[in-house]
Amino acid sequence: MMLFVRYQVEEFAWKKWGGPEELDKEFYRREEEKRKKKGKKFEQGLRELRRKTREGIWQKRKDEEHVHEFGAVLYEEDEDGEQLGKQRCKECWFEIEVEVF
Repeated sequence: MMLFVRYQVEEFAWKKWGGPEELDKEFYRREEEKRKKKGKKFEQGLRELRRKTREGIWQKRKDEEHVHEFGAVLYEEDEDGEQLGKQRCKECWFEIEVEVF
C-alpha cells in the first residue's frame, strides 16, 4: 500500500495540468466521460430489454397460433347432383371444400 501526503499530490497535479483552471477542465472532462459511459450502459440495457420483450411477444404469438387439423372428408351432393367433399377442422370447425376424383 502506498500513502501520499495531500500537498505532494496537489503539487504533482498542478505540474501535470499546469494550474487550477486546467485541473478543473480535467475534472469536468472526467465527469463528462463517466456520465457518457453510464448513459451508454443504460441505453445498451434498454436495447437488450426491448429485444427480449419483442422475442417474448413473438414466441407467445407463435405458440398461440392455431394450426388447423382437418378430419376425414365428408361427402355431400349439391343441387346439380355432383358430389362435394368437405373437411372440417377438429378444433374450430373451419370448413374447406375438397375436390373428389
